[in-house]
Amino acid sequence: MTLYLLVPLLAAVAFAMGSLVYKRAFAEGAGVAHAVILNNVVLAVAFLPLFLLEERPVPWGLLHLPAITATAFVLGHLLNVLSLRLGDVSVATPLLGSKVVMVALLGRVVFDWPVTPPQFLAAGLATGGVLVMGAADWHGGRRTGLTILLALGCAACFALTDVLIQLWAAPFGTFNFLPLLFLALAGESLLFLPFLGRASLRAPKAAWKWIGLATACSALQAILVTWSIGHWRDAAGVNVVYGTRGLWSLALVWWAGRWFGNTERASVGRRTFLLRVAGGILILAAVIAAMKGAPAR
Repeated sequence: MTLYLLVPLLAAVAFAMGSLVYKRAFAEGAGVAHAVILNNVVLAVAFLPLFLLEERPVPWGLLHLPAITATAFVLGHLLNVLSLRLGDVSVATPLLGSKVVMVALLGRVVFDWPVTPPQFLAAGLATGGVLVMGAADWHGGRRTGLTILLALGCAACFALTDVLIQLWAAPFGTFNFLPLLFLALAGESLLFLPFLGRASLRAPKAAWKWIGLATACSALQAILVTWSIGHWRDAAGVNVVYGTRGLWSLALVWWAGRWFGNTERASVGRRTFLLRVAGGILILAAVIAAMKGAPAR
């Protein structure tokens, strides 16, 4: 078994936990600025100590590479927000699972990286699982087509981000590239502040402990995922395992949701639950395929 894939598995759990905590933070009065601007600035600070772990000097003439990667991430984040604002979460969110397929296709078609047949199978299983998990809440409408396009565009941008990390981290060294990437991400995210206004960063006192915990979960999962891709250079395998975050979210909502003020367990019907279980089984099958089919490291 490829044990390094346990790292993105832990990141998936951290992401699921962070999602629950952010929902509680929003209920307590947190805003979009806390999830976008503040979160990304904290991420940049969290990644700074990695500079101390890299022995190689920073190739200052290549600083445009982490900046371009950060731009792909920011664009993906923007498309994600637009898809959720314009359409239903149940339409937009499942489609983001197509990211795992796009990582494999970008790596193979654009950069001619070797991707094993089991990894292609795993990508398909994971995407199918995510779609099945959201199928019960599918709603049509005039904006559904645009929502689908925005969500697929978001998935493509995030896939490109991971592929660029795998492609460009080596000349810098992983522990140089990642801090530079997130410094650029923070700088580009701050460009949204004039549009949202400084008042958008204010929040009720009760919300701040949840904002802090959610940001910590976000930082942990970001460090684990990006370091995994940069160090082991297996974006396809890492993303399939990281795709289990939907399954972990379901498990946490079911078993611990009430601790976070989440009432989804009580409102989910039998059909929806069974579909999500079926999707979870597909995702677990994808994890097994990814672990068995990942290139030797």
